[in-house]
Amino acid sequence: MASRSEPPQKRPREETPPESPPPEVEPEPQPQPQAEPEPEPEQQPEIPPGHIQGIIEPDVGSSYLSGRCQLYHQYYVGCYELSNGRRYHSYHEGEYILPNDEQEQDRLDLSHHIYRMILKGELNAAPIKNPARVLDIGTGTGIWAIDFADEHPESEVIGNDLSPIQPSWIPPNLRFEVDDFEAPWSYSQPFDYIHGRELEGFIRDHDRLFQQALANLKPGGWFEIASIEVNCFSDDDTHLKATSMMEGVKNMHISAKKFGKDFDTVKNWRSKMENAGFVNVREDVYKLPQSPWPKDPKMKELGRYHQVNMIEAMPPYCYALFTRMLGWHRIEIEALVAGMRKELRDTSLHLYSRLHIVYGQRAL
Repeated sequence: MASRSEPPQKRPREETPPESPPPEVEPEPQPQPQAEPEPEPEQQPEIPPGHIQGIIEPDVGSSYLSGRCQLYHQYYVGCYELSNGRRYHSYHEGEYILPNDEQEQDRLDLSHHIYRMILKGELNAAPIKNPARVLDIGTGTGIWAIDFADEHPESEVIGNDLSPIQPSWIPPNLRFEVDDFEAPWSYSQPFDYIHGRELEGFIRDHDRLFQQALANLKPGGWFEIASIEVNCFSDDDTHLKATSMMEGVKNMHISAKKFGKDFDTVKNWRSKMENAGFVNVREDVYKLPQSPWPKDPKMKELGRYHQVNMIEAMPPYCYALFTRMLGWHRIEIEALVAGMRKELRDTSLHLYSRLHIVYGQRAL
């Protein structure tokens, strides 16, 4: 009797099944999709000693992220870090506070356009002539390096950055490297021109940077570094009415100092360059409107572009620094950023930034 209450045992049938199996017998299981066998490991890319050269990762939004791009991540930079809804670099994680996603890349390209407007279409302020070797530190999207390589086909151009976000279609005389310009430089040959832009707040040891740049220049070579000062100015004291902007600037400086990468150093770059041993040092300072309030058409256009630049830059600056260094909550940051945006759109506030371009030469 006990055997009747037990569920029927399901055993594999060794004999040939009948043509018409009884209803209680389950049909032969259909062949299940076989798990794909483990692919043989792809030939690992050779990892050259020193700098990582000549390997470019396409944008991670591309379907090409699988395959060789994943190998690139595995062997060179790992996975990107995601925080506050934005994507950040993982190579030397945390050293650069801004994201590297498409939104930030668009802003960096906009910043490049602003610089070209300031420089009247030129790519440099230093009086360079046919440089054979050029280095762009902290190249970002690589847009400056690409433009420079296009305009100087006789030059060998190298761009380095913590993030491999540069395009793969580039001039033949250009290559990109994943590298930290604050780490020891190990280039085998010196450069005729070294360029760096928008590095304010991303340098721990300025003296070391200037010394390394000098050591890696040929005699007579030039180092040029430029950045927009993290501050808010006006000639009629209307910046004092921009209370959210001034609050944001104050806390950016406090948090950046805690982070170890001060936002208040660009004013000292000229003296630091001279102390490092550069000669013929020059500093050019430009006013850059933070909204289209000026009457002058050129300045008004600059203000339109820089207004967008500021509005796009403020949230990632504030989220990264205020949460990590000051312990702010997201809702507090959102309220402050909303006030800053409102003031940037108020053309009765005659706000402007100061853009510093400093360049010097290695003695002959």
